[in-house]
Amino acid sequence: MPTFKYRVRDRTGKGIEGKIEAPTLQLAGDELHRLGYLPISLEKAENAPLFDLSDWMNQFKKVRLEDVVVLSQQISTLYKAGLPLLTGLSNLKDQIENKTLQKVLGEVCRDIEAGNPLFASMAKHPKVFSTIYINMIRAGETSGKLGESLDRFVTLADRELKTHQRLKEATRYPMIVIFSVAIAFLVLIVFVIPRFAATFAQFNAPLPLPTRVMIGMNKIFQTYWYLVLGGLLGISIFTKRYLQTVNGRHLWDKIKIRIPVLGPLFLKIGLSRFSNTFGMLNQSGIPILQALEITSTTVDNVLLSQSIESVRQKVRGGSSLTEALKESGRFTPLVIQMISIGESSGTLDEMLTRVTDYYDIEVDNAMKKLPTYIEPALTLVLGGVVLLLALAVFLPWWNMASLFK
Repeated sequence: MPTFKYRVRDRTGKGIEGKIEAPTLQLAGDELHRLGYLPISLEKAENAPLFDLSDWMNQFKKVRLEDVVVLSQQISTLYKAGLPLLTGLSNLKDQIENKTLQKVLGEVCRDIEAGNPLFASMAKHPKVFSTIYINMIRAGETSGKLGESLDRFVTLADRELKTHQRLKEATRYPMIVIFSVAIAFLVLIVFVIPRFAATFAQFNAPLPLPTRVMIGMNKIFQTYWYLVLGGLLGISIFTKRYLQTVNGRHLWDKIKIRIPVLGPLFLKIGLSRFSNTFGMLNQSGIPILQALEITSTTVDNVLLSQSIESVRQKVRGGSSLTEALKESGRFTPLVIQMISIGESSGTLDEMLTRVTDYYDIEVDNAMKKLPTYIEPALTLVLGGVVLLLALAVFLPWWNMASLFK
């Protein structure tokens, strides 16, 4: 499709330059008029390639949470500055580098022009805008505090991103070490053991068990390598798909919270996310039942999510929030006590913020201590692997040396 360069003015008189794709020059001008721009100049872009590989690949880029956070910050700034929402979104669309988000934002602008509210326009794109994001936008539009709602979401998202980053940093070193050991083990089996096996076979001496195990593994790899690779690939695909099912996620989350050292950490992260998300939604003016429903879908743990849904059903039936949390048996006494104080004193938002701060500190301390627990266990595993490899390689030499004597 041809590309046209344009210079236009928006409704505030601000000059804007950019490019637009359209079948003809007339249709390009009509599109600019429809977006509310006053064209100054419009001409076909020179040397426009018929096919741009980078643009084509950008169409398949996923929209990350970081992209939505930046967009939210920009919308909040423009909204607080008094700029009309549609004009601000149209200006932002031309500045976005992610082509997928740019396309989605263009569709959102067209829906707003047709008279739809912002939250309804964004709700048509659930892969880009999450449920919690849509509901916070809806609460902000309804109350006239869209900027504050966007700021709350930015705070919530920044905290989630920092938590994920800290968890990645804590597990990066063990993952690198395990990957390196796996590569070394594979190289030893494929390249080193065959040469030793040929040498040992010349002496017709009995081989020790570790060496026979390594030689057997080598024969399996050499003879049935395609079955081994196919089996590993099949297991990984099956595991990934099974974990995407309800039963798979339930089983994995059940195992995850029982893992020594990591289990309590995952539980604290889940409780912190619950209190923070629930508090943000409550501050935005969303009814408590709806806030609990949204929170249950955003907590990254099926067991905790089911408990929150159970709490919501009990609150709907007339129970207090504190009683429902006690009966669920999934929430810590700290969470229950703080929410109880907040309900009785009318300071639920403040109590939820304190719970979030407490668990943030707990998660941060646990992250700092995590290497001190992982490194000894990792040392034991590495020691066992190295011992097996050493015995497999050196025991035959010792046996042959004793035979020579």
